[in-house]
Amino acid sequence: VIDMVLATDMSKHMSLLANLKTMVETKKVKGTEVFQMDNYSDKIKILQSMVHCCDLSNPTKPQEQYVQWVDRLMEEFWAQGDRERELGLDMSPMCDRANATIEKSQVGFIDYVVHPLWETWAELVFPDAQDILALLEKNRSYYDMLIPKTPPPSTEHIEESEEGLVFDVDDLNTNISKKGRSFSVDF
Repeated sequence: VIDMVLATDMSKHMSLLANLKTMVETKKVKGTEVFQMDNYSDKIKILQSMVHCCDLSNPTKPQEQYVQWVDRLMEEFWAQGDRERELGLDMSPMCDRANATIEKSQVGFIDYVVHPLWETWAELVFPDAQDILALLEKNRSYYDMLIPKTPPPSTEHIEESEEGLVFDVDDLNTNISKKGRSFSVDF
């Protein structure tokens, strides 16, 4: 039971994922459709991976449920950040409600944590899990769509001519020096 609870510790994520990938490769080498749990250690690894997948399953749920869980989780993070601020402590990652990047954090969480785990799990024990992976991609796309798009750089000080691009050097120097940098052009 203790091993199962510890499987929810994110510091163990990479080792759990590596174990899963090793089991997938073993299954491929043996040419079997089902992973054979030959020993107690393999059974524990499978159970730990299953619990870990359950712990990271919110992004695989229908979008309405997923969004509700993200909102709840962010409220919990922000409450922690508020308390850290009150105590004069350094703010934990993603706990500053004034600088929240929910959309980007969810896309990154799916790309680097959840998708590799679920893709590997599906390969190992549930090859027909394409519905789960499709839902995961749909949820990723939803949050990606919500990321504010950065406007293209201003081109108001650039003109096109037969000789190429022509810059207003005074405006360029002014803009660069506003950012605390120095720049000069001599002709």
